[in-house]
Amino acid sequence: MKQILHLKIFLLLLITLFTQPVWAQGYGDDRAEIENLQARYLLAMDFLDADAYAEVFSEDGVMDWAGGIIEGREAIRAFMASGRYNPARGAAEADWPAASRHFIMNQVIKVDGNKASAVTYWFQANNNADRGTMTLGMFGNYVDELEKINGEWLFTRRAIYNEGIPNRNKAGTKNPDPFRQ
Repeated sequence: MKQILHLKIFLLLLITLFTQPVWAQGYGDDRAEIENLQARYLLAMDFLDADAYAEVFSEDGVMDWAGGIIEGREAIRAFMASGRYNPARGAAEADWPAASRHFIMNQVIKVDGNKASAVTYWFQANNNADRGTMTLGMFGNYVDELEKINGEWLFTRRAIYNEGIPNRNKAGTKNPDPFRQ
């Protein structure tokens, strides 16, 4: 009886071992670096830091957003430096500047060697009308292609979808989960 119990436990362990997802060695480190890259992108965007914003893209990186497609790190830097993107523009006068902050969640990241793809939900909050009151702005998702270049993860393409802008939304379309592609 004891031998049968041991056999059942052994078989259960084998089944558990072979039915769990197997992640490549280093996946956790790569994922952490990609999540950090995504957070650095948001900090640079929210603080209108054109140099830091451009640094998260590869030299030939592409940003696809509601205003069009911008190709190349230098063009992306020039875009951010131009002030064209500034969600606090036109904010009501107050004792301190208006702020816009972006938040990310529900990150699905698929790493394949030195390449990766990701889908990440985002939303934006601001205090443009009343500095003491946060309002929810827009929301959407990022669809990213990334590459590890010289040991550093960078965006090679970032598509920004916004559920509040016609033709930039993903509602009603195919699931973009990179694990289902």
